[in-house]
Amino acid sequence: MTIAFIGGGNMARALIEGLIRHGQAVEDIQVIDINPAVAQALEQELSLTVLQSCDQLNLEQISTLVFAVKPQQLPSLAKGLGRLPKQLRVISIAAGVTTHALSQWLKGHNNIVRAMPNTPALIGEGISGLYATSGVNQEDKLGAQSLLSAVGSVIWVDHETDLDAVTAVSGSGPAYFFWMMEEMQNIAQSLGLPQEIAQKLVLQTALGATKLASQSPDTLPVLREKVTSKGGTTEAALTILNQEHVAELLEKAILAARQKAEELGRTLSQQ
Repeated sequence: MTIAFIGGGNMARALIEGLIRHGQAVEDIQVIDINPAVAQALEQELSLTVLQSCDQLNLEQISTLVFAVKPQQLPSLAKGLGRLPKQLRVISIAAGVTTHALSQWLKGHNNIVRAMPNTPALIGEGISGLYATSGVNQEDKLGAQSLLSAVGSVIWVDHETDLDAVTAVSGSGPAYFFWMMEEMQNIAQSLGLPQEIAQKLVLQTALGATKLASQSPDTLPVLREKVTSKGGTTEAALTILNQEHVAELLEKAILAARQKAEELGRTLSQQ
């Protein structure tokens, strides 16, 4: 059976490439995208079938329909589809769009899984939060999990509202790390290090710290303590971070991201 993607942007492409790496046949993947450049790239580089309109889809021949468009585009696209076959698994990766709203736009269709992947999916190192409505059976849950697992790890949440927290922590999270690495590189250069060396130091330190944290049996506080010698350089740096209440600022930032996800969901649900 065919997997169809409505939207062929970066995240859709990451998922498609992950599926192909895991054995999905190219001929069983379809994409709908009206952007000529996107369509041409997918056709030439991945040998995909790219359609110009959802009207060209044969819904009876599709096992999974993935909405991979911007949240603002989803209401009109979903409303424009005909009544979906009950067994058709729908996966939405549109931030903030609730399953209730999507179900209404899809004329009551309830076989819906909502997913929040993040950009490291582009290299197969993402993590996705998943939530399923009551209309999704175990087989369809496993199908959705398999699809998102093609680009990284998967976690399930029991309450849909938890996806707003997932969005704030892991969906937006890569930008927080990129920001910190950017600032560290700038500071390293201001201390006299050449740009190339500063960048290499920061990137490898971030990579090494992440690998150590993921492979070590120690908790994050223990790992931090092991780097922090009494009266040493790390202690001096962390003292400043604590004095300036950086942890509280980070909490405010993440809460702001969650609030924005909630607001987006409320606004779109009214359409």
